[in-house]
Amino acid sequence: MPNAKILIVDDIKANLVSLKVLLKNVKARIITAESGQVALDETLKHDDIALILLDIEMPEMNGFEVSEIMQKNEKTRSIPIILLTAHQQDDHIERAYLAGAVDYIQKPIRKTVLLSKVRIFLDLWRLRSGLEEQVIQRKNAESRVEHMARHDLLTGLYSRRGIYDELNRLIHRSERYSYTSAVIYIDLDGFKNINDKYGHVMGDLLLKQISNNLVDIIRVTDTVGRIGGDEFVVLISDINESRTLIKKIENLLEVTTESIEHDGHSIAVSSSIGIALYPDHGSDTATLLHHADQAMYQAKKEGKNTFRFFSEEINRHAHRQIELQDNLKKAIPNDELSVHFQPIVDVCSGLPVSAEALLRWESATLGPVTPDEFIPAAENSGLIPELGCWVLIKAIEAGVNWLEQHDIGLRLAVNASTIQFRNNLLFDTIKNQIALHNWDPSLLEIEITEGLLLDHSIQVTTYINEINNCGVRLSVDDFGTGFSALSYLKNYPVSTVKIDRSFIMDIPHDKESKVLVKAIIAMAHGLGLEVIAEGVETEEQWQYLQLLGCDFAQGYFFGRPMPQSNFAEYLELQSARLEKLRTAN
Repeated sequence: MPNAKILIVDDIKANLVSLKVLLKNVKARIITAESGQVALDETLKHDDIALILLDIEMPEMNGFEVSEIMQKNEKTRSIPIILLTAHQQDDHIERAYLAGAVDYIQKPIRKTVLLSKVRIFLDLWRLRSGLEEQVIQRKNAESRVEHMARHDLLTGLYSRRGIYDELNRLIHRSERYSYTSAVIYIDLDGFKNINDKYGHVMGDLLLKQISNNLVDIIRVTDTVGRIGGDEFVVLISDINESRTLIKKIENLLEVTTESIEHDGHSIAVSSSIGIALYPDHGSDTATLLHHADQAMYQAKKEGKNTFRFFSEEINRHAHRQIELQDNLKKAIPNDELSVHFQPIVDVCSGLPVSAEALLRWESATLGPVTPDEFIPAAENSGLIPELGCWVLIKAIEAGVNWLEQHDIGLRLAVNASTIQFRNNLLFDTIKNQIALHNWDPSLLEIEITEGLLLDHSIQVTTYINEINNCGVRLSVDDFGTGFSALSYLKNYPVSTVKIDRSFIMDIPHDKESKVLVKAIIAMAHGLGLEVIAEGVETEEQWQYLQLLGCDFAQGYFFGRPMPQSNFAEYLELQSARLEKLRTAN
């Protein structure tokens, strides 16, 4: 219990000294103040003031005023005040009580009266302090009991009750802000065998290690709990897309298989994971946990050490992504990849001036896989930098071959993902290939996305400028779909913009498309940029682009993407056509 304090307030110093002498045997610390304002300051400065002895007659601020001000402050209104007065009139005493005093002592002060009243109020203060301390202790005990009820004693994670409470809150937040959340049910495969073979001490160590691993990889906004002997639940909020969620689930699978070393033994388990999504698979706590549990058992039935979504549709998509990633890792060594080339022609003549290199995949296991499927899988698995550079190498090799065999120097357009500007692999590959083949750098064009224009990081800016300094051209692919402005093009050394096919497909009949295409061409030319129209499929579209003064065009009307050998035959036909035109002129 803290030590009590008594505040004595009097403007006459001799009175302060006298009162201190009278109270010297009282078990309390004495504080003094020589004015009403100082007294108010002391009450705010000190805790544990048990009593105030307050003289009424003081200049500037009398005892009544001090008492009235203290009654208005939440911190000081409960401090008992005994007013000291030389007056004996009833109205004077009544005013003391109305001002907030609990008692009064008349001057001259009698020692026995003073000590008796002071001791009574000190006893009351100690009784009150003791009760308050008991209340605090009880609340702390209740908090500890509540924490123990909501948390697992072994791991410190949320218990089943805690997970129920947290999932209820997550459902309310998800409903309020209209986002998707996930309930992930994890069951350790073969954990019983660990307990049976090595004992519960080893099993507990493994549970603690897995618990720490799970906590380490989730976000602050997510939740993890242990709801059974070898069962965990992870709650993930605000899921942007399925690929992000699948990556998190893969991480969960990985960290639950990490081994621990103990007494010369290396111990590890795997896990089966079931996932239910809010609101698709349930809108209440019990349903979501039940569906996630069902999905987890399905994962166990299908071989363990894997995951299953409650929805079969999402389940198929998720496992398709994993299947693509696994097979894509073997695509280069198994020689399953190839580069196809699509011609880009001069709008005026229709003759090819460049070729876009496009990656194709014929999987030995999955058969033909479209770029719309395998490019996202490559990005999610971190394979894009390697694949992108492989395409660049093959494209330049093809360009060298055409130059040597057909005496045609075509510009080569190669797509580059934003991810490739996070390290120097792309830049180093460009430099090495140009030097290796003595390739004219102006005959290489790197196609970047609109999103990269909005990235002003030093790393991205540096690599773009270094590529440009090599003499390599830069173009912006699918321009118009990323909602960026042409003004962003001024920030980077871009030579060309490619109008996205979605704007070309409806010209010349759709009025809005015509206006947009015309505006993009005019503004790009105003900035000194060349323009390529993607997705040209009819002669009518080609003729309209000629009227607008578009520089180049690309699309099925001029040629589909084709293997290198077929593209060589295409070039021979175009060379013969060009020679025929020259002879005719």
